[in-house]
Amino acid sequence: MATRRQPLNLRGLMPGLFAATLLCAVALAAFLALWFSAPGAGWQSVFSDSYLWHVVRFSFWQASLSALISVGPAIFLARALYRRRFPGRTLLLRLCAMTLILPVLVAVFGILSVYGRQGWLASLFNALGWQWEFSPYGLQGILLAHVFFNMPMATRLLLQALENIPGEQRQIAAQLGMRGYAFFRLVEWPWLRRHIPAVAALIFMLCFASFATVLSLGGGPKATTIELAIYQALSFDYDPARAAMLALIQMLCCCCSRRCWRSSSTGSTVICWTCWRSQRSGRH
Repeated sequence: MATRRQPLNLRGLMPGLFAATLLCAVALAAFLALWFSAPGAGWQSVFSDSYLWHVVRFSFWQASLSALISVGPAIFLARALYRRRFPGRTLLLRLCAMTLILPVLVAVFGILSVYGRQGWLASLFNALGWQWEFSPYGLQGILLAHVFFNMPMATRLLLQALENIPGEQRQIAAQLGMRGYAFFRLVEWPWLRRHIPAVAALIFMLCFASFATVLSLGGGPKATTIELAIYQALSFDYDPARAAMLALIQMLCCCCSRRCWRSSSTGSTVICWTCWRSQRSGRH
């Protein structure tokens, strides 16, 4: 194993350091300008504002539900795509990647054209003599749009995790006669469990900072996220104190989510490897 250390090339790091410093300086300057422009007497009212804490709770609630509903079915879809090879599989995976580049408003208009009051499903229900009562606005519409965008991404990420299972593990499982639930519990689940916290945390942060989706499908003050509340505080109310406080809360929440993801993913990696080795030694 090579142990020779190479000298650090500072010239090669200068462009990256300059770009990172510039981005951090611009973001920090904007936040500090917003912070210091807020009146000092208004901080107490901001902390005691019940609507602000309602926005924070709703942001956590919709982001958690979006991550749960997106990752849960993605586990079964990834397993199905991993175990089965069928015509159109490659096309299906490419369609899953389309949600990463699809504009949000295009997806919103598509959801409204299908699930709206005058959408396809409403027309079908009316033709059958039934009443279409589902509304694509509010929490249900936000969850529908977030799942549309994030479940295909979660499926691709978990499928990639399953495809990284070493061939030796699959061969040993085949020799030991592992099938069905035993194969999933001892071979597939350790690899999925290693990546599920990372995928869930990524989707949580994306949904927590969602703006265009909530702006289009929020439906009122009851379904407002922190990102949209910052926009309302600056554009309509011109309340820098509330905007600065919401921005600080959002950054802290995203940092805590990333911290929890890193700790949980690292621990699960060690647990999964230990579990596989113990099961393998027990079989032999």
